[in-house]
Amino acid sequence: MSYHGSTTSQSTTNTQGRQAPPGFHYMPDGTLMADSEMREQAPSQQVVPGELVITSFEMDFSSITAAGETRSFVVSGSRGSTFEVEVKNEDNYYYNFHTKEFQSAKSVLSRLLTSGDFYGNITFPTVTDNDQYDISITATKDTKHGNYYETRFGDGSVDINSTTGSNSRLMTKVIYQYVDLVLTINPYSSGGTITGTAANDTVAISAGAGLTEAVAFSTTFTVANDKALQIIKQPTHLDILSFVEPVVGAAPVDIPGENTYPTATTAFTGDDVNGAITSGAIVEIDADVAGNVVIGDKITTPVTTDTVNGAVTSGVTVTMDAVTNTKMAVGDRVTGNSTLDRSIITVAAVSAESVNVFTLSEAVAIADGVSLTFSSKINRSLTTVLNLDPSGEAKQFTMSQDIQFRDNAPLTFFNQMNYRWPVNNFAHVLKPGFIFVEGATGLVDGSKLAKYSDTTTVFAGTEQEKVYTNYEVEAVDTLSLKPVITNGEVTTQAGAITFDRQQPRSIAGVTLKAGGYGQNEILSVFGYDVRFTDLEIALTAVTTTTTAAVNNSTSVPVASRNGILDDISTVSGIGINPSLADPTVDTGAGAVTGAGTLVLTAAQTLEDGATLTFANAGLVATITGNIHVLKAGTASQTLRFDIDNLLSIT
Repeated sequence: MSYHGSTTSQSTTNTQGRQAPPGFHYMPDGTLMADSEMREQAPSQQVVPGELVITSFEMDFSSITAAGETRSFVVSGSRGSTFEVEVKNEDNYYYNFHTKEFQSAKSVLSRLLTSGDFYGNITFPTVTDNDQYDISITATKDTKHGNYYETRFGDGSVDINSTTGSNSRLMTKVIYQYVDLVLTINPYSSGGTITGTAANDTVAISAGAGLTEAVAFSTTFTVANDKALQIIKQPTHLDILSFVEPVVGAAPVDIPGENTYPTATTAFTGDDVNGAITSGAIVEIDADVAGNVVIGDKITTPVTTDTVNGAVTSGVTVTMDAVTNTKMAVGDRVTGNSTLDRSIITVAAVSAESVNVFTLSEAVAIADGVSLTFSSKINRSLTTVLNLDPSGEAKQFTMSQDIQFRDNAPLTFFNQMNYRWPVNNFAHVLKPGFIFVEGATGLVDGSKLAKYSDTTTVFAGTEQEKVYTNYEVEAVDTLSLKPVITNGEVTTQAGAITFDRQQPRSIAGVTLKAGGYGQNEILSVFGYDVRFTDLEIALTAVTTTTTAAVNNSTSVPVASRNGILDDISTVSGIGINPSLADPTVDTGAGAVTGAGTLVLTAAQTLEDGATLTFANAGLVATITGNIHVLKAGTASQTLRFDIDNLLSIT
């Protein structure tokens, strides 16, 4: 945690202790910068001859490790200027520049500039909890500070470390000191298919720094006695998964032109309306809605046709060949001749007395024998499922508007699907190409973060082919929402993300796991620059003993068959024929536990109580290697070896 971007945050050594070349310094992010370049970035201070001005206070304001350190500072100004420097920690203890320790009594450094610069240093102690140091530079007597140039963070708060000068006699800066961070390393099944118990390893790292050399780690994964593991491959850094966990918002963000109801769901038995709907928005169908209908679904229904029985020369009453309540409902649009087709003319009423008669919403002349088409209001006005099982009725759902239906009208449902969704956090971390760990409810498998582009291609397949972009949406967008910034670092940033494929409404409220594999993604997701070496995964060999003597037989009784697999496990031990290759377990193992008889591929003669060792399968897998942290992030994190890539389980 630091105030990055400060024109005064510099150091002649980096976090690895490397000295900067003459005329250069290190910025808080570790980059090398020329001293002249930094001076060019800072606002120039015009000093009137004879005026007493403090023009700058330069210091490395990046966070301090828990072990503490000594940092130098430079106060620059005109000759004869006077100033005081006060350093106070969060416990209201003051730094004594003489004893180089913090004390309860107030203490300041008072100086007169006899040249253009004053050089000093502050020794920060070892801490066991996070600390904050407020540095006050006061212009005293007739001295003032240089002109005030303000810098702000993304949330609108003032970045005091990047801000220069002051409108008063007081100028303040801040430095944070953090206890060691913890980097946890563990086995992790991204698909949840390999179940068991993980034993983590941890590495302590100084905040804002790293490790001067690589350190070894070891982590294990143990499965139940009725399971067995096999090694698929040896690990690399590309098997290490890093992710953050944003929560999806309640409703999608529509993209102009997007078809949010792309595909009708499969028809199901019982999708017909059960009883004519003459009022209201509640619909009952023949089947239970659970498992068939989803909140947010768009609803349509097929059109029907029937033939006019007798010409209509005036008025709104129409007689048909068939019983009208089997063909139409009030509100259905009627088409069939030029007048009907160019207007929205609907069924106004269905006769209860004359069953073949209905009434139009306005008078239209219709010839005898004309075929009319009836289309429900639901087909011309977006109508969706609002909720299921109103009042506990398993076959009912509520629509987004009131619509009338004829009895037995078949309904078609379209799941709402959207590319773009809001998230509550991590819009400052998420990047195009990030994948999503499986398991999130409703999330389409294989989804990634990607830019959305709606294009139109003209003259396709010719020399004149050209692609026009109709609309584009970035993979990640903060939506101009203000971030939450703590100690100069963005800790929360809401926004919107775009998937490479449309997602159903069921992902609303779901916690995603978004990230990627490998060292580069560890840096992208967590801000840790790490290197892994000597990675290896190994199975702990299974050992057991014979429970009876064996005389030239392939059948071997043993005390335990846990972790042993048929056709996979090989056996060795005292008594196993050394002139043959290690025999393989033929039968008797697998998804079994406890004592039993194993049948080997070669006959053996063994003593009772002989110890046997079985390789190639087992209950415990151990991942080892070395990790070198070149640069630490701002918080403790977990690095996960995806054992789905490394192991199989039986």
